[in-house]
Amino acid sequence: MSQKQAVELAMDNSLSVVEGPPGTGKTQTILNIIANALIRGCSVAVVSNNNSAIANVEEKLEKYGFDFFCAKLGSKENKEHFIANQKEIPTFEKWKNPQWAELGKRLQKLCADIDKKLSMQNQLQLMKGEYSSLILEEKHFLLYFDSLKSNESIQYIEKISTSKEAVELLNEFEGLKNKQHSFTKIKIFCLLYSLIFWKYKRRMFYKIFYTNFFVGIDLIIANIQRVFYKLKREEIYSEVDTLEQELKHFNFSEKMQEASRISLDIFKANLYEKFHNKKRRKYEIKELFTSARDFIGDYPLILSTTHSIFGTLGQSVSYDLLIMDEASQVDLCTGSLALQCAKEAVIVGDLKQLPNIISSDIRDQVVRIAQCFAIPKIYRYDEHSFLSSILKVYPTIPKTLLKEHYRCHPKIIDFCNKKFYDNELVIMTKDEGKDPIVLFKAVKGNHQRERTNQRQIDMIVKEIIPRFSLNLDNGSVGIIAPYRDQVQAIKIALKGKNVKVATVDSFQGQEMDVIILSTVNNKNSSFIDDSSRLNVAISRAVKQLIVVVNDDETLLEQGNLGDLAGYIQYNNFEVHESKIFSVFDFLYQFYSDRRKAFLSQHERVSQYDSERLLYALIVEILKDFSYLDVRMHIPLKMLLRDTNLLSDEEKKYAMHPNTHVDFLIYSKIDKKPRLLIEVDGVAFHQEGSLQSKRDKLKNDIMQAYELPFLRLRTNGSEERGKILELLEKKVFCDNCVNLK
Repeated sequence: MSQKQAVELAMDNSLSVVEGPPGTGKTQTILNIIANALIRGCSVAVVSNNNSAIANVEEKLEKYGFDFFCAKLGSKENKEHFIANQKEIPTFEKWKNPQWAELGKRLQKLCADIDKKLSMQNQLQLMKGEYSSLILEEKHFLLYFDSLKSNESIQYIEKISTSKEAVELLNEFEGLKNKQHSFTKIKIFCLLYSLIFWKYKRRMFYKIFYTNFFVGIDLIIANIQRVFYKLKREEIYSEVDTLEQELKHFNFSEKMQEASRISLDIFKANLYEKFHNKKRRKYEIKELFTSARDFIGDYPLILSTTHSIFGTLGQSVSYDLLIMDEASQVDLCTGSLALQCAKEAVIVGDLKQLPNIISSDIRDQVVRIAQCFAIPKIYRYDEHSFLSSILKVYPTIPKTLLKEHYRCHPKIIDFCNKKFYDNELVIMTKDEGKDPIVLFKAVKGNHQRERTNQRQIDMIVKEIIPRFSLNLDNGSVGIIAPYRDQVQAIKIALKGKNVKVATVDSFQGQEMDVIILSTVNNKNSSFIDDSSRLNVAISRAVKQLIVVVNDDETLLEQGNLGDLAGYIQYNNFEVHESKIFSVFDFLYQFYSDRRKAFLSQHERVSQYDSERLLYALIVEILKDFSYLDVRMHIPLKMLLRDTNLLSDEEKKYAMHPNTHVDFLIYSKIDKKPRLLIEVDGVAFHQEGSLQSKRDKLKNDIMQAYELPFLRLRTNGSEERGKILELLEKKVFCDNCVNLK
């Protein structure tokens, strides 16, 4: 319904705005505006800040067989591709329909009927949403009500007849409760008042108060609330039933298909009239400039980026209508240039999604320019996207919010609706499937290292994917992380799987059945908690959203992420405590007391707590391997039979007296090594450091001599399982010596 309003505003105004929240049919609305403009004989340019957005329009046109009148230009590559692949005008005699004017009248009548029913359908969906929210709210209230454990009967309470009357009574009793006077004085005053006016006023408030004079006011209020929920449920259910009966015999699917079919027939008939006798020549690339007007006659729909459209057919070309998609990501400069080449424009976007990104060096320059020339804030490049500037410059601009949401599970989009869209969306999807939103919490600790979080990756791979039997081969799962480093680390962990892993920015405009959101950070930050970023991330999930967080109060109780965690808990969705632990978790400040207590009971074998913790674990593991023992800080050269397999550089490193292995597990029987273990502190062994180069040398030496070895990073997990797995393999080393 709002899509139709957007098209009408676009056709009736020289400048209008379409606000398109996720899943509300923004692209379909753009296609409808294009079709109406072409029927009126207009030339149209569709632009965006990137090629992916306009490619989406092109793909939809191809689907309907309408791409023959469309030219995707802009960049040099796009122009060359278009020139090399110019399409012939199709033979479409079957599109001929001399009665298309009559079809228009029929469509108008059909649309009037559909509009009326759609209005009722929207109201029905709103009432169903309100009913669902009320049931959940009542469920939480009844937990409180049951906690009062009172069997006292409240007289006249069941005489309340409507939820409105219950609300009025609640307000009166709440006001009475909050009076600054002593409650006893208020009771005496109200008793006298009720006795005096009982005969004349007979108001429910005084009846309840007088007849329940010795009952606590909190209990009275709770009972009125209980009655309110009961009455409100009945009222909404009655309204829902009435609307469903009204719509029972109206087949929306059939009527919408009929309207769509007639609309397509009218559009096709118009295209037939325009193109059927036309001979279209093959253009050369230079003719895009020299014969621009002829070209637009042959290709009335031009697709381009905002920064290319102004000169794509020459700067003198003026289009009848320009449609700017993803306008919240378009900067003021390129948006203004694009606007210059059109007589009318429709600006499409969503301020609640990601804005255009300005690099810090550019921002510094434009701030200086703005300050130097006293540029008003509404025109500031560093302050506004093109969409936000337009809305500030023209506060009364004709504007449509696309309200009907058709993509996500109701409970997923309901959070975005309440949090970001002022509850204005009409959710048209059905509540199907379990666990639409799940929260996974890592064990307490500072698992983030710079812009990666290995613990969250382990949770995704070892807990989340198996628990929900996620299909990693059919492209239905997407993983979003705020930082490129985390994205790259997840890609390595899932190498070979058909899973899109990317930052939020790369996911805008896309959707997946299941979205896993790795928040990475130990604590909340303005970057990961940004409302636009979170809105985009959540609304990519069609059926299920899985949020992976560290167990920190600033994440789970504050900001937008805190609100999401609260929403999950309020709706009784799943909240999982991760079962993935690490011996190195004790290193975190949170566990300092427990670490001291633990280490005080174990031998001080090293100056490093990380090595002491791992030594204690190894000793415990070896209780089940009576023939094995462990030693620490063994020189590497002691393990090599000879140096024949080493390069000069490797030999120099291996023979150095300071080159050692952290732990050596060996057989008591033959003194042969069974497993070498290295403990890698993340900061000391980070990629590109001198130590990382030494690590590579040591790895190459161990591989050359077939020494079984294991590296355990202090940000890893499940060390026990990794050690046991290698010990149980019973790998033997033939190229190493027997220890003395």
